[in-house]
Amino acid sequence: MNIYRALKYLGAGAVPGRLKLVGLWGLYSLKRRIAGVYLDPVLACNLRCRMCYFSDRSKRSELKGVMPDDTLPLLEKNIFPYAVKLQIGCGAEPTLYKNIPDLISRAKKCGVPYVSLTTNGQLLATGKVSLHDMINAGLNEITLSIHGTDRETYEYLMPGAEFDKLLTLIKQLSEIKKEYGTRFSIRINFTINSLNISNLRDNKFWKIWEDNGVLPDIIQLRPVQKIGESDWNDFDLSTLKTDYDSTIGNVISRAQREEITIIAPTLKSLDEVATSQGASEAIIEDISYCYVSPSSIYKPDFDIRVENLYSYLKRHHTGYRLIKSILRQTTSRNANVTKKLNYKVS
Repeated sequence: MNIYRALKYLGAGAVPGRLKLVGLWGLYSLKRRIAGVYLDPVLACNLRCRMCYFSDRSKRSELKGVMPDDTLPLLEKNIFPYAVKLQIGCGAEPTLYKNIPDLISRAKKCGVPYVSLTTNGQLLATGKVSLHDMINAGLNEITLSIHGTDRETYEYLMPGAEFDKLLTLIKQLSEIKKEYGTRFSIRINFTINSLNISNLRDNKFWKIWEDNGVLPDIIQLRPVQKIGESDWNDFDLSTLKTDYDSTIGNVISRAQREEITIIAPTLKSLDEVATSQGASEAIIEDISYCYVSPSSIYKPDFDIRVENLYSYLKRHHTGYRLIKSILRQTTSRNANVTKKLNYKVS
């Protein structure tokens, strides 16, 4: 696969914009894997997390639908052969979908190098959904969303979730890591706000993991952002900045000592919620970001029943667009505003 490991699974990284474009053009010209596929097989959630739009009744009424079974062979034929990564679960809870092992198996059959699942983990803890079945089908990573490491904070910020189920799942993950080792990764997604920032002090973030003999492989610390209407309405980051060293910085330091990959904002980047996205990043995202849900696949004019990802890109003169972008001098005047934060990976 290569070309900077397919531009690190088509993430931004530290690769210069012009070089990213050249790399993407190379992948496209050689008909190599070019897309990051982000898939919500069901638009629903079993929780009503306060920082999430699923806590808003009107938004929940808009989000509905399950991916039809006959979509799976179409994805296998026309999307997965061109995917460098499959992310299952983006803005909803994927474990509500009954065919995840089959979905993973189809992706792996097509040679997708990396498959990840983002989940709140509550159904996995009950055993109603089997994590073992997913791993045996080829799952590489679980991203576990938790917004508190003590019972009171966790259950307050994640209505419908039970702290005891989280502890049960961590015990299961401990046994899974013993069985699968580095073949399977545990990633934690922790969205920080003025309430749960105290969970990053001292050893509070780590205790639930240490008590069960396992540590995450990757930790993502994300400052809260407004992503639609929700029960949570405190988006002031001043507490996060004032207490940075004893909270976010504290977790970063421990992660570095444990050689755990940590993705977190610097103190400076906490003020940069709305950052500039250059023209090169915009075209890369436009081409390589493939979102799939029960109601949409990739682009409005893409018909998965009659074309594949490459035939669509060829129809839209993608090679010419990339060459033109490589040759064009990009400036900040071409920048778009994005809600992506500048994170540091260490």
